[in-house]
Parts: sequence; structure tokens; C-alpha cells
Amino acid sequence: MTAFLPGVELARLFYTEAVRPLLGSRPHAAARLGPGSDVLGFDTPRSADHDWGPRLELFVDDDTGDLSTRLSRQLPKTFRGFSTHFEPPGARVRTMAPTDGPVDHYVTIASFPRWCHDQLGFDPIGGLTPFDWLATPWQRFAELTGGAVFHDPGQILSRVRETVRWYPADLWRYVLAAQWQRIAEEEPFPARAAEAGDDRGARVLAARLCREIARLDLLQSRRWPPYSKWLMSALPPGPTAWHLTAALTADDAPTREDALCTALEVAAGKQNLLGLSPEQPPTRRPFHDRDYQVIGGDRYAQSLRAAITDPTLRARPLTGSIDQITDNTTLLTDPPTCRAVTAAAAGP
Repeated sequence: MTAFLPGVELARLFYTEAVRPLLGSRPHAAARLGPGSDVLGFDTPRSADHDWGPRLELFVDDDTGDLSTRLSRQLPKTFRGFSTHFEPPGARVRTMAPTDGPVDHYVTIASFPRWCHDQLGFDPIGGLTPFDWLATPWQRFAELTGGAVFHDPGQILSRVRETVRWYPADLWRYVLAAQWQRIAEEEPFPARAAEAGDDRGARVLAARLCREIARLDLLQSRRWPPYSKWLMSALPPGPTAWHLTAALTADDAPTREDALCTALEVAAGKQNLLGLSPEQPPTRRPFHDRDYQVIGGDRYAQSLRAAITDPTLRARPLTGSIDQITDNTTLLTDPPTCRAVTAAAAGP
């Protein structure tokens, strides 16, 4: 079997040794960006069963179809032991396969503005509006800032990647406020379900909270939370990961509640250290007059919202970014729909 190479490294070698020599003097930029576990650094040998292999993004301004045809005819049929031909042709999901004819390669050829518009729903070269930030899924930002750039003579790719590296301060406050609000809405529910004798419900609710706490931790760390398959893989080892593991594996309600509260106390302390809003006591407390322990996520939501300097953003409902509005995959992978839903969530 061919020894596994991380996909981004394979793409770098593929560009340098196989694709670049076929381009001559044609102006271009090259990178491995966009969808794929390799772009996020999570690919393994299992990833080779679909949408993985010698592939990259080639950005040109003057392609009329001749470049793709040239690559199909002149690229080697294999590279470093991996097929450069993918089947079925034109399908949404493709797999490396042998061929005796021209290769149906996985080199995406487009102008960079067009590629951005297809992936994001807008061209970020001229900057982003608050609406652009909120209507773009975190996964899309992760795919644009992840991976690697191999050739960028005009530095356009690099400048855009740096621009979308992270939210401006007020938008960061707003998204964090919305995330704390999501936690506040359900943090007493696991204890209530357990009290009612619904152990399965308590476990499901605890898992939902663990997901929101993991996303909060990544947002606080200025890291784009990836979609569900890779969310917990993206969470770095440390106190938050330990306490979420304890909450997910707890077999009794008190242990589960303590683990969730401890994870939230860690998040609250981290929030205070960011200096984005006035500090709040990072300790658990009873939920009103019921004997359930919570952090009171709404305290942080309100504090962050009050610290926003943009009056329009401060007045916006705490629906948050598109990822905080919905987790529907079909919607999140359709930029025009993301933008329409985000606009509707802002209210009249």
C-alpha cells in the first residue's frame, strides 16, 4: 500500500512537481483551500475513500477551459502512488480510480473572486461588512484560513486569509454574547430532566451543552469551530476537554452537573481574561429558587452585549451568526440561503 501523506503536503508536492511545470508563464496562484478534512488537518488514511488525493485550487483570471483540458491530457496518471483520476466524473463526491485515458483531475480552476463567491456568497477582497461576517458559516472561514498557499505572487490570497482570520472586536463580542445566551437557555435542563426521572433526556441535554461549551471555548480562543464531525477533535487538550469528557461519561446527575458547572467556570474565567467586557464572578450559583447549579450564562451575554460600541450591532437580536441560528447542513452549504436566513433573523 502507498504510504499515507497528509493531504495538504500531498497537494504541495503535486503542485510543485506535477502541475507547476505544465503552466509555463501563465499567471496564477495555487493553494489547497476549501472543503476537505485535509484542509483542517484531520485527514487520516480513511480519508482516501472520498474527495481526497492529489488535488488543489488553481486561481487564474483568463481560463477558457483550455487549462483543464491540458492538465487532463498531460498530468501523470498517478502521483506519489496515488491516482490523479477521480470518479464518477462531475459528481459531488469523487474517489481516486485508475484510468487508461485522460485523467479527470481534481484541480479546481477558477478566478479567486469567483471561487470566493461560490464558497462564501460574496467577494471578500474589498473587505467584509458585519452582515458578511454573520452570514458566513464558521466552517467556511476555517476552510479559507486553513490548508496552505503554495504560490501567491500578488499576495491576494494571503491578504484575504489574514482579513478573515478572526472577527473584529465588536462582532466577536456579539457572537460570544449569542453563544453564552444559547448556554443560558438550556443549562438548568439536564438537572430538571434527571429530577423528573428522565435519565436519557438528561444525557442528551448534557451532550447538547457540551457541544455549546466546546464551541464557546474555540470562539474564545479565536479559532473557527468546525462542523460537528470535527468539533471535539478541534478542542485542544486541557481543562475544558477534561470536564466535558467527565460530563459525557457521568452515570449520575450530581457528577454530571458538577462537571458541566466546572467546565462553565473555566469558560467564565477565560471570558474575564479576554477583557472584552466587565468581569463577572466566574462561579456557579443556584438556578432561581431551584436546587440546580448553573453559571448564569445570561450574565455574560448581557455584559458582552452592553460592551459593543456599534449601536446597530448592539441593538441586533442575539440570534448570533448563521451557525448559532441553524445547524441544517443543506442550508449551511448554500451561501445565498445563509445570507437570506441571517437577514431574516435580524428582524424587521
